[in-house]
Amino acid sequence: MDAARESIARYQKAQAPRPAFDETKEWTLTKTLKPDWKPGDGAASSEWQQHAKIGIDPFEPGRPAHSNYKLLISAVVPRPIGFLSTVSGDGTRTNVAPFSYFELVADEPPTFVISVSGELKDTVSNLAETGEGVLNVVSEWFVDAANYTAITAPPDVSEWDLSGLHPAPATKVRPPLVAESAFNIETKVVDVFDVKSPRTGAVVSRVFVLEGIHFHAREDVINEDRSMLDIAKLKPVGRIGGIMYCRVSDGFEIPRYNYDQQYEDEPAVRAIVNRE
Repeated sequence: MDAARESIARYQKAQAPRPAFDETKEWTLTKTLKPDWKPGDGAASSEWQQHAKIGIDPFEPGRPAHSNYKLLISAVVPRPIGFLSTVSGDGTRTNVAPFSYFELVADEPPTFVISVSGELKDTVSNLAETGEGVLNVVSEWFVDAANYTAITAPPDVSEWDLSGLHPAPATKVRPPLVAESAFNIETKVVDVFDVKSPRTGAVVSRVFVLEGIHFHAREDVINEDRSMLDIAKLKPVGRIGGIMYCRVSDGFEIPRYNYDQQYEDEPAVRAIVNRE
């Protein structure tokens, strides 16, 4: 308990001098770092040449497993948040929790993976009992509430009540939507497998493969033909290292290239391909 209080106190001390959240910042598109990049140019900066690589064996004797966790969540960034709502088999308990081991892996059918690591919590038992869940995209306006649902509350305490978030009825599954979310995905479990530690053989993560079977989009965030969301209005939030989150405030576009067209139109491509 004292360690938890000390952690919050350190956070509050670090937070105090930081500038306020800039609500006026709008989504913008910029040029890339090197707008005149051409085939064969490689990186836009040569800084990478000035530093040696350090080899790391994740299972080196004496290396704590937690070191791998901290390293990986600071390297594989930004990560989308799998904000998942579930319900128990008897329908008496609903749960909502964020997971940063989450990704879209296919669109036909819509397929996602989400991993529950460490202590296997209510989410695991709910998914096992019902085979259903709702993924809710996390946006700036409710990230504090979404984060709070990760609290280690006992099973009989509602994360919905603690966070102040509101459940809304889904269409094809039993778990509720997070009403505050601008995009919700109703899903069913199509596969599940365990990840075991090579050190101990114990199950350390349970990975669920989820198929999206119904979508919900806030009317002002989706375009007219219902094929794309407006990122300026969605204001998504992602996870990075430690306890940090990131927002999406600006971006740039890079086209997908066709090899035949590039070979015909770009001398640099022909020079690279035909180089002896």
